[in-house]
Amino acid sequence: MIFASDLDQTLIYSARSKGETAIEEMVPVELYEGRHISYMTKPAIEKLKELASYVRFVPVTTRIPEQFNRIFGIRELFEPEYVIVSNGGTILVHGQVDQEWQSFVRDAVKQHCAGHTEIASLFAKISSDHWVKSSDLCDELFYSIKVERDRLPLETLEELRVELVAHGWSYSLQGRKIYLVPEKVSKGAAIQYVKEKLGSSFVYAAGDSLLDESLLLAADFALSPAHGELGRTYDTHPHIQFTEARGALASDELLGTILEHARRS
Repeated sequence: MIFASDLDQTLIYSARSKGETAIEEMVPVELYEGRHISYMTKPAIEKLKELASYVRFVPVTTRIPEQFNRIFGIRELFEPEYVIVSNGGTILVHGQVDQEWQSFVRDAVKQHCAGHTEIASLFAKISSDHWVKSSDLCDELFYSIKVERDRLPLETLEELRVELVAHGWSYSLQGRKIYLVPEKVSKGAAIQYVKEKLGSSFVYAAGDSLLDESLLLAADFALSPAHGELGRTYDTHPHIQFTEARGALASDELLGTILEHARRS
């Protein structure tokens, strides 16, 4: 069995996103430029430790490898064999890039999706310093764009979203970031590959954003924090359970639910 989980705002939380839990009651798990920027609750860590004794824990993130490696609390404490990064565009096996998957994904993007320079040109037509703070091409695959959320031209972005679909790309707004991603780059496809490599028959999954939806749909048992993009999009979902708790407490709840199911299994 596998537990495949998104990290940011699913298992780990910043001081801004943690909700009601006091920062003093949380455990630092990420170090960046000499300061701790992400945390987990103590109960979540203990539940994840127990869960990892029953199933293979596979972290899944939109972060690129360098950004994942900053999360010492996951990397060092759990030493996951497989890590899915770059929104499924890259898979790490014992910290090294899986070259088979690397070639497969990039060939699929080249054949079926518009090039990233074309997408950059589309976005440049609507971009403005008034609401765009920075734009980064991640892993030569997708764009991560920091924005001023309260200044977004929502109607114009909806028009862009429709145009992106015709080019084989998708749009996702998460917090203060917009992600523009080729449709052939997905967490769901990556977890199917890892599932086959590990010979697993059952997948638990957790994630908060629309970029996690493919991961959750590929799983046999799927949960999502109520505070996330998925929770705001769906009142109910036929395949995904939503937590009652929000913020960091949602990680305690979803891990507890999965752990209880895994114990019975």
